[in-house]
Amino acid sequence: MDVMQPIRVTLQNTIVFTVCNAEQYPYTKVLAESLPANCLFKVGIIEGHFEDLNTVSVANLPFPVLTSMRSRYDDAAFSAAVMPFLGEYFLQQEGIEKVIYFDPTIQVLSNLQAVLAPLQSSDILLTPRITKKFSNALYGDEKLFLNSGMYDAGFWAVSKTKNSLNFLEWWQNRLIDRAHFDLCHAMNHAQLWLNYVPIYFEKVAVVKNIGWNVSLQNLHERVLTKQNKKWMVNLVEPLVFVNFKEMLHANKISLSASETQNLINQYLIALKKNSPTSPATFSLYQTTNHEKFSWKDALSQQIQRIIDLINHFPLYH
Repeated sequence: MDVMQPIRVTLQNTIVFTVCNAEQYPYTKVLAESLPANCLFKVGIIEGHFEDLNTVSVANLPFPVLTSMRSRYDDAAFSAAVMPFLGEYFLQQEGIEKVIYFDPTIQVLSNLQAVLAPLQSSDILLTPRITKKFSNALYGDEKLFLNSGMYDAGFWAVSKTKNSLNFLEWWQNRLIDRAHFDLCHAMNHAQLWLNYVPIYFEKVAVVKNIGWNVSLQNLHERVLTKQNKKWMVNLVEPLVFVNFKEMLHANKISLSASETQNLINQYLIALKKNSPTSPATFSLYQTTNHEKFSWKDALSQQIQRIIDLINHFPLYH
């Protein structure tokens, strides 16, 4: 479903949270700075201790199963696997009615009211990783999304209902021992399980707004431009939030759109205030594209990217 005109809602009774390891903590600073000043923001840390009231140590959560999970998973898998546990923990806090999860590499560039509005009538919010058919793009082809997941685990949101608590418990149970990265055995950390959510649960909103959750995986259908100091997508939708996780490898990926590169540079400047380098993150793109391409392959990819941009630019719809 597409998001309708947002009604007036506030961040009262809402927690926005993320999860990361100690190395990735600088990303959360950029995310926090992009959130409204009155936003209640929490960071789940899978290891270490930080003198910051906004941090919550995953080791202190009231879920005994997390101990065995920590020994089973690497940092990327464990960070993904603890998301629904943290989601339930925050949702059960006194006075909290809504919980929003953002990857630590997300930056919010517009009003969060647009995200909160659908939770007035829905229990669970998801975003599709792509919204339009295409042949091939820089990130991969349609088969890649069939193998790695149709909905993006880098963002989701829930309101406090029995339905959404059942969803979080169901997701927890799947991730206890099935959150590895192993596409051949239908595992992609937490993400592939989301394919079932619109089937198994009620009041699930799949938000197709192209201004939400912009990332490398959907850049083939979303042209970013800056107009009157505001970022827009395809000239028609405000850019609400963007996930830079895969874009951080842009120096290895040849992004042709200069405006997109400008946005990445802007993010890196903000990150540099907290870290001299970009901490390592799991990259599906890098993991599934080991081979080094010849100049012909690289040229072919660039031509295909131009074709996809033409096919999906608003002028042609």
